[in-house]
Amino acid sequence: MKMISNKQIEKVVIGCILLKGELYEKIIGKITINDFTQNSYKKIFRIFGALYQNKIKIDIVTVSDFGYKNNILEAGLGILTEIQDSVPTVEAIVQYIKLLKNYTYNRIILKATENFRLGKIEARELEDIINKTKPPYEIKKETNKDVILKTLEEAERGTDFKFPENFEDLNKITGGFDRGDLIIVGGYPSNGKSSLCTDLTVGFCGLDYNILVITLEMSTRANMRRILANTQKINTMRFRHGNLIELDREKIKAMIFTINDIWKYNCVRAYTMQDIIRAVTEYIPDIVIIDYLQNIADPENLSEYARLTKFTLQIQQIARAKNVATFLLSQFHRPYEGKIREPRNNDFRGSGSIEERAEIIFLLYWERKLKMESLSRKDDEDPEYMIIDVTKNKDGETGRVQMKFYPEYHRWISWNDKRDKKEVIKYESAKEKSSKYRKEYFDG
Repeated sequence: MKMISNKQIEKVVIGCILLKGELYEKIIGKITINDFTQNSYKKIFRIFGALYQNKIKIDIVTVSDFGYKNNILEAGLGILTEIQDSVPTVEAIVQYIKLLKNYTYNRIILKATENFRLGKIEARELEDIINKTKPPYEIKKETNKDVILKTLEEAERGTDFKFPENFEDLNKITGGFDRGDLIIVGGYPSNGKSSLCTDLTVGFCGLDYNILVITLEMSTRANMRRILANTQKINTMRFRHGNLIELDREKIKAMIFTINDIWKYNCVRAYTMQDIIRAVTEYIPDIVIIDYLQNIADPENLSEYARLTKFTLQIQQIARAKNVATFLLSQFHRPYEGKIREPRNNDFRGSGSIEERAEIIFLLYWERKLKMESLSRKDDEDPEYMIIDVTKNKDGETGRVQMKFYPEYHRWISWNDKRDKKEVIKYESAKEKSSKYRKEYFDG
């Protein structure tokens, strides 16, 4: 069914009841007067209630007659006829009600978020509203038999989502991930977090998942440069220096149809939690990637601990309420020289709640970049050695995954991919090579 506006769906729901008055009895308790924003539809909905209480059949004649007797101009016969005519099909009433309830839910959450931004309510009040406002899903009482059969069905199906083929080792450890899961990707600055999510985005789009990237750091164009670099194996710096060759341009143009018409991909720039909620509500993705936590603007000027605790909680609640799998990037403080080591969960900046809220945690470690910092890479060089450490998994299993990483293309290659025969560049081998060159230079 084609998406229609809030005002239109209110009109269609009223029209369905005018066409088939017995529907009113079936929707009692499912929708209320507060689900309508248009004053005219509220008045007509109240008329339905009055007629029902008096055991009068609800149809266009009885409603218009009630409106005439009570001087309710919005219930004139001409207006009611126009409302009736707007209904595509009465048989889709269940879908119309779901849409109406979804608009109500989004309206409550967005209003609360805006009030929080304007300082009209405190963070705790916002949290309470989000917790108390239930998403518009039908509540169904399940028997133990229902639960067992559903558990069996889910066990046969596995998780809702799998990682792309080049991250098969992550699937072996985690089994994939589900809707509503919060997956934290942590690491030191400039250590591959955004590049990892670029490669995941490309892979998820190839699996036909609906992907939304919310960037609080890069522009949407910068994000697209990375996707094009990944898919077409074009060094990102060629975009930045403006020296694309003709073959690059042809390859990029050939990708327009795939990215624009086949992929379910959107990227938006955000600054506040309100922006994030609005984007998730508008695009309704399967998977959302938020880059990154520490960049979310804080109107309250809270301490780092309080700010990150609040935002992590809100993002987790959004993920569950919207039934969206969420990847949240989080940055560690840069380690002091001489104290560089593999990251741990307790390195998360400012708040232990980041670790507590996550279903899955990935920590990235690019040793050579951290210890050498300035790396000069050219096309077709050997890949970098990258570790993805699965330090938390809600179902228990954790472990380390070794990857081959081409930062100039934002490409991640499976360690066991026999198509890539190149050897990784590790810090120790790079250090030895660098020392050898220095020795030859000075001895020469």
